[in-house]
Amino acid sequence: MQKELLSAYMDGEQVDASFTEKLCCDKSLSRSWATYHMARAVIRKESAVILGTDFTAKMADLIEHEEIERVEITTSQPTVEDVKNLPFMRKFKSFFAPVAQIAVAASVCLVAVFGVQSFNAKNDVNNAPETPVLQTLPFNNSVQEVSYNAPTKDVAKADQMEQKNRRIGAMLQNYELQRRMHADALNVGSNQAK
Repeated sequence: MQKELLSAYMDGEQVDASFTEKLCCDKSLSRSWATYHMARAVIRKESAVILGTDFTAKMADLIEHEEIERVEITTSQPTVEDVKNLPFMRKFKSFFAPVAQIAVAASVCLVAVFGVQSFNAKNDVNNAPETPVLQTLPFNNSVQEVSYNAPTKDVAKADQMEQKNRRIGAMLQNYELQRRMHADALNVGSNQAK
């Protein structure tokens, strides 16, 4: 709190006689006062370099005489090739590949078995127990559209299909005529250019 009051006092916002007396008596506030003024002078470029002229020489001397602790590397990390050539890794790899394949196959079988069982459990209520496990016909024993939800109004009738085929034939005939006309025009233009 006193540092905030000191900063405000320096900016001329909260000038108070009691705080001035406290500033003169308290040594930590006096040091903060000096530090704040020094920082403000440096920021505003109001004073010369505070660090002194021999600062860089002192720093260079300190860096030069600084003790550097050297750590010797006793062992290095193995490379990928080294790890691949380790006997343990060879055995682990030769063991792990078939086990992973077996695990994948077992999980697929497990999912298939549970799927069939849950499907049969739902059908056991409605169907007789002689229903085969894997059915090749749809649920109602008749072939239907690809989608079980396909409405019959969207299924095209014979006359609608005939009209569509006529339109497609007319479009193809028109395309072929236009292609021939433009091909003749291109051939005439290329013959004149020669």
